[in-house]
Amino acid sequence: LGADARAAFDRLIDADSIAVDPHKHGLQPYGCGCILFRDPAVGRFYNHDSPYTYFTSDELHLGEISLECSRAGAAAVALWTTMRLFPLERGGEFAAMLSRCREAACALYARLQADPRFLVGIEPELDIIYFAPKRESASAVDAASRALFAAAAGHDLHLALANLPADLLRPHWDIAWDAPKAAVLRSVLMKPEHLDWIDPIYAILDKLV
Repeated sequence: LGADARAAFDRLIDADSIAVDPHKHGLQPYGCGCILFRDPAVGRFYNHDSPYTYFTSDELHLGEISLECSRAGAAAVALWTTMRLFPLERGGEFAAMLSRCREAACALYARLQADPRFLVGIEPELDIIYFAPKRESASAVDAASRALFAAAAGHDLHLALANLPADLLRPHWDIAWDAPKAAVLRSVLMKPEHLDWIDPIYAILDKLV
């Protein structure tokens, strides 16, 4: 992790709440996340009732304060089983997969950063990168990003669009900000195999830009 990301990670212990989302990187094909609150009393704000629910204790029960109420237990069991197969161990198999994803993102970011036809700037902290075709203004960047998005899909390279505010990009991009935001391309290198696909991915972008 970079210095800023490391500092933020080290302060998680001070957070009032933490969202845990094992979808995708937790190898779960469906949502099975949660929000952890430092203060258990927060649960009273999520308390709900219905004529057909009952509980055997006066203590707040997960079933009456859960954000999704009667969430399927199978989702939690599936995550538990996955974590048994791929334990959260430093240097373990699961950690190696995550490391390759970040390595892939950094590799593609470096390739695009070295290409004067692209704009980058937000260095990846995990496995997500943002970039855009280089243009003179925010509106032109927006249009070029949307065009490249469509063209890439025609070559089986499926990217995403993200509308980012000028305040976030201005420190990185020396362009005319004639709009308050701009559409940019977003790529998530979320599979370890993506590291082996950096050359083909860049080749498509090189051809289309």
